Amino acid sequence: MSDDRPPTPPPSSEGSRPRRPVRSRHPRDDDATPPMPGAPDAGRAERRRVPRGLSLLAVLPADAEDAVWDPVDPKLGARLVLHDDVAALVAPAPPDGADTDALHVTARHWEVHRALLAGDVVPAPCGAVFADDAGVLAFLEASYTSLRGALARVRGRWEYRLHVSLADPSFSETRALDLATHMYAELRRLARSAVPFPREAPRVLSAAFLVERATSEAFRDRVDQLSALNSALELDLTGPWPPYDFVTMITPPPLETPPAAGAKPSAGGH
Repeated sequence: MSDDRPPTPPPSSEGSRPRRPVRSRHPRDDDATPPMPGAPDAGRAERRRVPRGLSLLAVLPADAEDAVWDPVDPKLGARLVLHDDVAALVAPAPPDGADTDALHVTARHWEVHRALLAGDVVPAPCGAVFADDAGVLAFLEASYTSLRGALARVRGRWEYRLHVSLADPSFSETRALDLATHMYAELRRLARSAVPFPREAPRVLSAAFLVERATSEAFRDRVDQLSALNSALELDLTGPWPPYDFVTMITPPPLETPPAAGAKPSAGGH
């Protein structure tokens, strides 16, 4: 499961009345507030000027005749690197240590989500960085078979996530867990695959479902029905998401950032 998944918004607490699940929620640019900048030291400022390479955002099916990527945010500089019938969606890597910066995570999420709306996508883990196009091409060539297999697994499918919480404090938690288990089993039959997540209070169930795009409406409708039939529980459905929880991309270890000009090597001891 990738650590690069955008955070799922917390459930609402509007009481115990039946609620329709939220069908699609994604981080927006204005949701991501960067930390207040401090006064960077000279070494940090120098590192930020050192080119870091290319961030791998995702791998997509490729068409050599349509290899131009129209980025959501031109400032991110996302583009495609092609190898045979697969393409890497890449962008200039952020400064060293900024892979989890809120603005970068939001920007890369929107680029990957745009790819998802256009077709099949295998999302890359956060922090996958290559020195240049040649490094990306070498990765695509070496991983071609596994990448094609991952694309085949998610072909025509995307991910939904469901969180079930106890909305009525007077309702038995044991009963709530039993109902949530039955919900999971029923929805699992409507999905191609499913992954339950470790339980975290106050939720009684969290799970991801790999759903055929063609049957997504039926899947969402069934969640609506289950929500209406179980007023003591709050069902929160989000998606569609890239299939973060159903494919794993193995990438090379992170690149080491070159030392800033004039920097002294750190001592091995005192």
